[in-house]
Amino acid sequence: MKDRHKLLLATLAVVALVSWLWTASALWQHQSLRAQLRSLREQTSETKKLVERAKEQRERYEQLVQELGKPLSEFDPGRLNAKLMEQIEGALTQSKIKAETIQPLPWQINPDMRAARLSVQVTAVTTQPTISEGLQGLTELLMRLRSMRPPVLVERLNIQAISQPQQGLRVQAQLVWLVPVEDAVLKKWAAQTRRPTLRR
Repeated sequence: MKDRHKLLLATLAVVALVSWLWTASALWQHQSLRAQLRSLREQTSETKKLVERAKEQRERYEQLVQELGKPLSEFDPGRLNAKLMEQIEGALTQSKIKAETIQPLPWQINPDMRAARLSVQVTAVTTQPTISEGLQGLTELLMRLRSMRPPVLVERLNIQAISQPQQGLRVQAQLVWLVPVEDAVLKKWAAQTRRPTLRR
């Protein structure tokens, strides 16, 4: 009788142990599954953000191309600077503003915008008889610069009234030209910037 009682207790203990192990295993699997689902949701959210970011960059690039023109397959800063200065001088002349100096500044490549950034420093004076007409000429100049393709952007502008050699306005401005470039230009530029400098 006692043996049967011991056997029953042992059997119940084994059943209890198996039940506990099964419950613990199920709980662990449940927690592991929840952790995997949480990780999957985070990865999905991150992937979604990357896709949205890529879409925004693509839309920004397409808008930039539409506004600035077709990307250049070759980048010649000397030729582009000369063209930019020529166009600015022409816009100044049409607006009856006399250029005193047009100085090119160092150019840059902007990988994020996929464009070359060329800029010039301009000092000029109005030639109209009155300051009011000079302001009108300056307004026309800004409109002409904006209507160019690619448009010339005004990054800095300083206007000062002068009385010599005649009454008018002296204009100092930094003008910027963003020219889209193809991926080949970006890769070439990136390779040049990574190239080590040889010491003599």
